[in-house]
Amino acid sequence: MRPEQILVTSKNQTRIWVEGQETCREYYKTDKITFGMSELLPGAVGDLDPGHSEADEIFYCVQGEVLCYVPEDDTYYRLKEGDAMLIPPGKGHKLFNIGETKAIVTWSCAPHQ
Repeated sequence: MRPEQILVTSKNQTRIWVEGQETCREYYKTDKITFGMSELLPGAVGDLDPGHSEADEIFYCVQGEVLCYVPEDDTYYRLKEGDAMLIPPGKGHKLFNIGETKAIVTWSCAPHQ
């Protein structure tokens, strides 16, 4: 999908799926970028995403506090509200909500997912 005009998408119009205990919403997917968000309740854990072979991915922690596990490095990265993380192509990742409130993380992949 390549928009010819400005698009506004409400939360109710998104594609929704669940990975483990992580609720995912995809707002946009074009040939150049994918954008969405994930929600995890306190203590929730998402499934392992094996990574994207051709795309960089950015996580931005909108609310809460999460750990992001990268198995290739056997490392946990802590993200608090306002923090961002750049994940290079081919790196897997798994989110853990370690806070006391719902965590919201937006994500985008480019050039595509």
